[in-house]
Amino acid sequence: MNRTKRLIRNTFVFGIGNIGSKLIQFIAVPMLTLYLTTKQYGQMDLITTIVSLSLPFFSLCLYDAILRFVIDDPRSEVNIISTASFITGVMIVLLFFVLVALLPFNFENISLYRLGIVFLILQIIESLLAQYLKALDKNWAYAMNGLILSGLILFLAYVMFQIMNNRIHAYFVAQIVSYLGSIIFISCNLKGHPIFRIDAIQQKWMKKLTKYSLPLIPNQIMWWVMNTSDRLLVTLFLGLTTNGLYAVATKIPSLTNVVVTIFMQSWQLSSFENADKEDKSTFFSEVFNNLVFFLVLFSSIVLSFLMVIMNSIVSRDYFGAWIYVPMLLLGGLFSNISMFLGTNYLVGKSTNGIFRTSIMGAALNIGLNLLLIPLCGANGASFSTLVSYFVVCVIRFIETRRTVTISIDYPLFISATVVLVMQTLILYWGPSYLEFVCLAGLAIFNHRYLTNMIGLVKKIVKNRE
Repeated sequence: MNRTKRLIRNTFVFGIGNIGSKLIQFIAVPMLTLYLTTKQYGQMDLITTIVSLSLPFFSLCLYDAILRFVIDDPRSEVNIISTASFITGVMIVLLFFVLVALLPFNFENISLYRLGIVFLILQIIESLLAQYLKALDKNWAYAMNGLILSGLILFLAYVMFQIMNNRIHAYFVAQIVSYLGSIIFISCNLKGHPIFRIDAIQQKWMKKLTKYSLPLIPNQIMWWVMNTSDRLLVTLFLGLTTNGLYAVATKIPSLTNVVVTIFMQSWQLSSFENADKEDKSTFFSEVFNNLVFFLVLFSSIVLSFLMVIMNSIVSRDYFGAWIYVPMLLLGGLFSNISMFLGTNYLVGKSTNGIFRTSIMGAALNIGLNLLLIPLCGANGASFSTLVSYFVVCVIRFIETRRTVTISIDYPLFISATVVLVMQTLILYWGPSYLEFVCLAGLAIFNHRYLTNMIGLVKKIVKNRE
């Protein structure tokens, strides 16, 4: 199977699982805003944010190392997974001691933090096993796991809301039970592939795995800082109610992440498989420019229908969150481009580059948040996110040219910038019909990419048949 067909096939497979799971998560927004007050939503989001921050520290990002090295050296599969499982087990024991240490205490919300630790432990296990499943080319099972996990969370959250008075506790209980179900599903699909053998643990793999994965921790923290640290600072400066609105606003740009999550899962595999090909720069450039157009078109569509989307998915109390969406959407665009460029560091096993750019992005984001949130409110946080992602994007593009030379389609970038900026200004001050004029102009000016998209859809359908 040639590389384009394999990329299409994997995109289709991951697409089924991810579109379903992301849609389920999106459907969950109206339910959460119905059952939780803005303050409760802000508190729930705060605990989730802390767990997200803790995940790369306590998992050591070993799940990324498993994917890279199992694909690169399948003969050492048992040694790789056994060594990674051992290291992960040590980190889980540390978390267990933290949980035990918290048991005697009874200060406000302590029970939420206990649930958060259990939630974190299960996330670490699930992430490790899910990436192992993907490394073994069990892509259908990997995709179905995402769909099952999201479906369980939605269903169990609804059930728990009916039977538990404390609805924040109910949400995290639903998450915990859902992740347990996911771990059981993955384990069933790993039958015949040992997850841990004590005699297969090797010191050389401890060094290789940690050398590769440890620099990725700041990268994960950077994404956390630019995605969620602003919500902590919004809470600090503006309160839980404003954070509840801002947290809902971040769900709208996550529509773009539906596309990118699907694509990046298949692209990561393709980039590793084509790392040593002579024409990799041509292949990477073609994929890059088509991805950028897709993301820009998707963002333009969301901006055009933003008010309709807000009216459809949130209750009246949350409608004012729309004002934060445009900046977050533009920031998400550069975030996704940075994610694509970050793959080039992984291709060259140069994860120190990810470390360096991550630190730069995180420091810039925190500094801008501290400066702009007190001056501009929550939109100061969204603007800080946009600027930080843009800077990281530029740095990664320059640095990764040493590994892969990507040729940018500048007319596409210029037209995209003009259209998205105009649509943002129109949302605040202009007549709404101009949004659709901008959208049409973008599609017509870049019609060849639109033709490529239509051709890709036809290939996916043909590949399915």
